Order: sequence, then structure tokens, then C-alpha cells
Amino acid sequence: MSMKKDDLKEFVTMLAVIADTYGQPRPSKEAVRLYFKVLSEYSLEDVSKAMMEHLKTSSFMPKPADIIRILEGTAEDRASEAWYHVLKAMQQYGHYESVQFDNPAIHYAIERMGGWQKLCQMTEEELPYRERDFVKHYVRGERIATWDKVPLRFMGKHEQDNVFNGWDDMIPDTVFIKTNDNVKKMLDSSNKE
Repeated sequence: MSMKKDDLKEFVTMLAVIADTYGQPRPSKEAVRLYFKVLSEYSLEDVSKAMMEHLKTSSFMPKPADIIRILEGTAEDRASEAWYHVLKAMQQYGHYESVQFDNPAIHYAIERMGGWQKLCQMTEEELPYRERDFVKHYVRGERIATWDKVPLRFMGKHEQDNVFNGWDDMIPDTVFIKTNDNVKKMLDSSNKE
């Protein structure tokens, strides 16, 4: 849920109280509008909680980037969470199913690691090393990956074999894997462009 225009008055009040708390001048109308615009994809409740968290940990007036960092975590945090979803999908579907995640950064990382089928066939001993590789690729992918630069989905072994044998009517559906509501919003907005 994102902030609505109706939330602006409460947001202005909250930002003024935060400025007072830090002994800073209240932000100008233009600065408040910019704060609101940058943070508008988050709910007022989430922004308020993040502001409170910032108050507990910093002696400086929060900038929008500080609030977003609290709300979303670092790129490494997001990569670790994405790795969890990839492992879960590997356990649930394995290399036999065709899959599509809701995040191009995940696709970027999986592609750089040799693709879905190869990743699914790693051994348990490889897990810590592959996780490190995934995090590195994901962080980079988050900065540069868009759906036009990564595979839209990964073909599983069943589909690959059926296509190879000419059994086009026997191709299983691709499994869509939702990992995060915020990422889903990014996916929706990038598909509209």
C-alpha cells in the first residue's frame, strides 16, 4: 500500500516533528513534497515506523534514502532474502520445472551462475560458495538488470525434453514465483514502460 494525497497533511506534521526533534529547521514546502514523492510508494504507517527506527539509531535528520534503507534493507539483505526464495523454489520445483521469478535481479544472478538447471544440480557442499556468488551477482543485477536484459523465464528439463522431441502440446506451464510485494511493484512498473 502506498501513500495517498490524503496522507500529505499527516506526513507534513510528522516531518515537522522529526525536524523539531533533531533541532533542525522545518523543511520547506518543496523539500516536503520531494520527501513525499520519493517515499510515496510506501504506506504512511511503514514510513512512520522507519522514521521512528531512524530516531533510535541516528543523531542526524533522516533523508529519504535513510528511510528507504530501513524499509528495504541493504542490497546484500535483499540478495540474501532472494537466495532464500531461490533455494525454496529449487527444493519445491527442482530443475525439471520451468520457472519465472518476479525480480529481474534474481534472473540476472541465476543466468550468471549457469542457469536454472545447472543451479538446481549443485551439491550441498557447494551451497555456501554458490550463495556468495548469487549475492554478488544479485547486487550487481539490482543496479543494472531489467527484463529486457535477462531471460523472462528459465526452461526446466521437462520443457526442454518435450521441445527437443517435438511434443509441443506437452509443454508444462511455467511456475511463477512471487518473492516480494515491493519487487512485484517494480516489475509492474517496468512492464508498463
